[in-house]
Amino acid sequence: MLMKLAETTLWQRNLASLIRSGLLAQAEIGEVNNLYAIIGVYSDGCRSTALAKYADRRRAEDALNVVYHLVETGVPVNVN
Repeated sequence: MLMKLAETTLWQRNLASLIRSGLLAQAEIGEVNNLYAIIGVYSDGCRSTALAKYADRRRAEDALNVVYHLVETGVPVNVN
């Protein structure tokens, strides 16, 4: 269940931009209060606060896949 690029949210575009810029090394899924959270990982290994939380791990994986698709394709952040 992969979302279309038109369905991306602002946090996904911002996260992809931060990864492309090198400020964040990657993004990953972690657990916060029994929810699956998308967290950014800085280049020194520190983790950011949760950018989004999902009850279903598959939804979190789909959201993370969209972020990495944006990183790979280099879609500009300001494109809607």
